[in-house]
Amino acid sequence: MYKNIEDIKFPSNPSTANEAVEDILAFAVTNNASDVHCDPRLTDIVVKLRTDGMIREVGTLPKRIADEFISRLKILSGARTDIHAIPQDGRFQTHVNATAYNIRISFMPTYYGENAVMRILSAQSTNHASYASLGFTPDHVYAISEALKKTSGLILVTGPTGSGKTTTLHTCLMSKRRDPLSIVTLEDPVEYEIAGVRQIHIRHTHGVTFASGLRSVLRQDPDVIMVGEIRDNETARVAVHTALTGHLVLSTLHTNSALETIPRLLDMGVDHYLLAATLRLIVAQRLLRTVCQDCNMVGCDLCNQTGYHGRTIIAEVCLVDEKMQKLIAEKRPLSEITAYAKSHGFRFMYNDGLEKVDWGITSREEIARVLST
Repeated sequence: MYKNIEDIKFPSNPSTANEAVEDILAFAVTNNASDVHCDPRLTDIVVKLRTDGMIREVGTLPKRIADEFISRLKILSGARTDIHAIPQDGRFQTHVNATAYNIRISFMPTYYGENAVMRILSAQSTNHASYASLGFTPDHVYAISEALKKTSGLILVTGPTGSGKTTTLHTCLMSKRRDPLSIVTLEDPVEYEIAGVRQIHIRHTHGVTFASGLRSVLRQDPDVIMVGEIRDNETARVAVHTALTGHLVLSTLHTNSALETIPRLLDMGVDHYLLAATLRLIVAQRLLRTVCQDCNMVGCDLCNQTGYHGRTIIAEVCLVDEKMQKLIAEKRPLSEITAYAKSHGFRFMYNDGLEKVDWGITSREEIARVLST
């Protein structure tokens, strides 16, 4: 779709909708944006980019091409061009400077017309990502690697939306892909394509949920299963029972910290003894901005005068050993489990962040911003 583009500028007055789509995506990629928002207003379409987790307005498109612009995006992504009153989703792939990018797009009707939000995903990113490049410390990498050596059990990555959980899980799958294993994923939606892995797109509109999909996958002779998210009690119980029957199950959950995952799963109806028998590893993480190495937070063109460029992970990683399993099985309070974990090297996310401040990777202000949300 793209030829090589250098120093692309925002298309403030494109001649065609096709030109606007191409130049906006190229502009977003060259600015390291993760998302593009195209919001219709009375007289124009305002375009915003999310870069390093922060959103900013970058320009506007004239109203005269609004309908054609949305139609062009729908054609590219396989959405219906004759439907305007209900939400739609789609995806397509494009290239910028010979690099492939997967574009996931959502259309939503608003008062002034249809809004489009595009998520930009590098088609190659997870194939080359390492735990260290994501921001995990050597201690974290050791714990994750030890848990992945297991042939059964439950590995969970927790955190809010946009904290990089899927990328971490896919990096785990890439390490398991080196072994002769049958690996299956259940995702909503499939974000990154992983060669040699069967990836299943969960379609709730067709009655396929994570729980029902997981039951069906068990008949596909899997060794390792990734469940995109444990959203409800049924999925939690099915995931735990799957881990109990000789499968390694990787999934995500929404909790504020690693150890809070334990009472959360118990609240979702998982029995103490089953959780104790299956839980292998809990990772809690957040993404925060890293200090711009070109200007050291003074502000420059590279970081758009913000002082930050790029992101890294701060994390809590808890490798569940036999003693902790016993504490869970005995229904000991979280305070006792936490005290045991701390006595065996467990570090809170805030402490991981402070270490990265000492290394000059981020700032105390950025840690405060991320952990206060």
